[in-house]
Amino acid sequence: MFTRRNERLAPEKQASATFPVAVLLLAVCAIFVYLTIGGGFLEGGADTVVYTPQVADSAGQR
Repeated sequence: MFTRRNERLAPEKQASATFPVAVLLLAVCAIFVYLTIGGGFLEGGADTVVYTPQVADSAGQR
């Protein structure tokens, strides 16, 4: 169970993928929660209004 001092200071020989996968899953869950909570607040609010530019009916002046 105990290792020698030289073995403790040596770089690891096999990397574990647990930490990067956990960080990725946490980020995906955080984005999902952010979007669902944000979407819930927007649905109860005012409707979105889009103003289009007015086009003149004169086709001859181009």
